[in-house]
Amino acid sequence: MPEVEPDKVLLKSVNEARQAFGPKCMKLAGSLTVEVIRAAFEQLGIAVSVRDVFIRGVPVEIDLLVPRPVATPKCGLIYEPLDVLAAFEVKNAGAFPGTVEAVRKSFELIRSANPRIYCAYVTLAERKGYKWAATTENLGADVYTLFWHNGSIKHRSYEKTSDWDRLTKKLLRN
Repeated sequence: MPEVEPDKVLLKSVNEARQAFGPKCMKLAGSLTVEVIRAAFEQLGIAVSVRDVFIRGVPVEIDLLVPRPVATPKCGLIYEPLDVLAAFEVKNAGAFPGTVEAVRKSFELIRSANPRIYCAYVTLAERKGYKWAATTENLGADVYTLFWHNGSIKHRSYEKTSDWDRLTKKLLRN
């Protein structure tokens, strides 16, 4: 039996749920992507927050956090800066003009609360060669692109990267 590739399962899960919903809705696509990645982390034994959380004193919404095991968020959403190990900005279909600057600014605010917080950008798919794509260099943080895509939405082809393995290995080591 062929080995199941977890990143391909993520892509398939998000795409199937989007199709089942019906009309195109980018907010739904983003939310689904966060939820699917969150569930995949949990299956690996990586404790994560609910989506759309906050760090006390940091005025930005964070898609997903990896908290310390003893962390108890206030109202289930607000974490103390010292209780956060990692913060993730998660995208479904990559960046658009202005994304990199906004995410970089958010990561700077997060790190100002606690410089030890690992900040990373995770996108399910990004258009190959897109000039606005997030990179480690332009973002100042690690970037994980699980798939490169080409073509229109109806005729899209995906090329798997090794970034899911790279991301999960990093989290499981720490």
